[in-house]
Amino acid sequence: MQITGSECLDYEEAMAIGKKLMQNKHDQNFGLLIICGINMGLRISDLLTIEYGHLKSGKFIIKEKKTSKGRIIVVNSAVAKAIEQLDTSIWEKKDFERVFTSSKGTTYSPQHVNRLLKVAFDSFNVSSHSLRKGFGRRFYQLEGQNGLSNLQRQFNHSDPETTLDYIGITQDELNSMYERIV
Repeated sequence: MQITGSECLDYEEAMAIGKKLMQNKHDQNFGLLIICGINMGLRISDLLTIEYGHLKSGKFIIKEKKTSKGRIIVVNSAVAKAIEQLDTSIWEKKDFERVFTSSKGTTYSPQHVNRLLKVAFDSFNVSSHSLRKGFGRRFYQLEGQNGLSNLQRQFNHSDPETTLDYIGITQDELNSMYERIV
């Protein structure tokens, strides 16, 4: 089974684009969204619910909209560094304020995020789901088969094959493991 749809983003490329966007005051919020998305592995419906209080705490529980399950999210060092780059300190923001808002103060819509991502990555096949897939791919690259069960659990997939398809790991890549051990 091959899952089609949005492409899987490269972690380093996503981080570079997120950091570049954060250098422009007008694009800081969207840059932070990319960095949070590639480092937290959340669906866009959950990513858009993040509040400043969540980021301030360093670790928080989010109730996933799709599954209604609670999930613990940790603000890793990459996200913490990005937060430090914001023009306005998050400590000046109210805890309940949503992080990913437009200049008008409304929370980004998933459709708007997808349009912005297509422009930022100069690709028609990039969507908000690409950030989640990129998170998974990065984790798998770092942890390999040993981390597959954790990733499967994180994504609420029913079996490891679904997770591998989701993050774009092909049978050829799995077969190449035999050559890498020599």
